[in-house]
Amino acid sequence: MNTFISVTPTPHWANGWFLRVFAAPVLLIDGVERSARWGHPSIVAVDPGDHRVSVGARYRGTRSALGAVDAVIGIPAGVTTGVTATNGILNHQPFVMRVVEA
Repeated sequence: MNTFISVTPTPHWANGWFLRVFAAPVLLIDGVERSARWGHPSIVAVDPGDHRVSVGARYRGTRSALGAVDAVIGIPAGVTTGVTATNGILNHQPFVMRVVEA
């Protein structure tokens, strides 16, 4: 059975224009950085069980991810678990992750 996690980083409606121009989303699954784009799901094959997911924003020319927050998400076998991650209205506020149906 195939098991996946689908993570979609979405900027807050009030500052999304700014993040889309000046920052890239940062996605880490179990400490491994993955490719991510604003508003597009990144789908990663995983083993069933708990996985540490982190989402933040990295401004051009910087290494750190602002607003990054970790969550442990349980992934059942044989399904795709969807997660949305949205930053706060202020850039320093952490992302909020929600598990959604994929």
